[in-house]
Amino acid sequence: MTDTNQSMSEHQNDPGSEESFLERYNVPTVLFLVGCLFVVFVLYQIVGGTATYLIVGSKVTRENVLLHRLFTLGGQLFFILVPTIVFASLMSVRLDKVFLWRMPKGGETFFAVLSLLFLQQVFQTYMILQERIPLPEVFDTLLAPIKELMDQTVRVLVTAESLPELAFVVLVVAIVPSIVEELMFRGLIQTGLERVAQPIRAAVISGLIFGAFHFNPFALLPLMGLGVFFGLLRMRSRSLVIAMTIHFLNNVLAVIVSYFRMDEDMVLGGGKASEAYLPAVFGQLGLFVGLFLVAFSLYWRFTASVNTNTRKPA
Repeated sequence: MTDTNQSMSEHQNDPGSEESFLERYNVPTVLFLVGCLFVVFVLYQIVGGTATYLIVGSKVTRENVLLHRLFTLGGQLFFILVPTIVFASLMSVRLDKVFLWRMPKGGETFFAVLSLLFLQQVFQTYMILQERIPLPEVFDTLLAPIKELMDQTVRVLVTAESLPELAFVVLVVAIVPSIVEELMFRGLIQTGLERVAQPIRAAVISGLIFGAFHFNPFALLPLMGLGVFFGLLRMRSRSLVIAMTIHFLNNVLAVIVSYFRMDEDMVLGGGKASEAYLPAVFGQLGLFVGLFLVAFSLYWRFTASVNTNTRKPA
């Protein structure tokens, strides 16, 4: 009898033997994830966006940029990070099953970084081609001011005029988003999707959601492409570390380009979109797509051993 009671006690104290909220109440995973996304969207985009508009204003200027950055930082932490942790604890009794953690090896990190650099050039070149797509005048008249406002907002948010301001911009634009957004999209969402779909499909779907969640129709395809890329990195590495690292590098490079006044001409090696020589642009696009595929295939090879005996997250 004593042995039986001791066994029951050990079973009750074993976190692996407990049922999560989803398991206890038989909540469909997809429905739960949709609810998570809806709650975070309402909190961050609507509640946070409305509060920023009412208190700071809609237009970002050098005079109010600090407040905009503070509101952005607070929104990331309180309206994305906190709900993500809460939802993850409802999905699994062990957070390490949701937020996979493994230190990547040097080779996979190197080729992941190399892949990012080439992919950035692919998307930069794509944006040149997108600018050249003719739109009906009525749409161009309607969309041009919106695009200009969004571009100006991003430029002001990432622009720093001193080293202390640069450090704070890196915190707001690169460090916090790379942690918070990866915990949500590659942690909570992608891990949840892996319960009902193949890992590669879960990576693609979570990446597409990531791009759409940024609410920027003018850069939708590049954002979705980056999201899928981050998702594949997480899938192959079985860890959020590499996805967080590459996400951080992607964002911090934009800050560095802005701080050192490096315009797109220096990055792309071409002129303005309207003046770019199309055969050269297509040639550049093909070159960087090829280089990206080579680098990413090497990353895929370096992570083969990680995926030899993998299991779906609990």
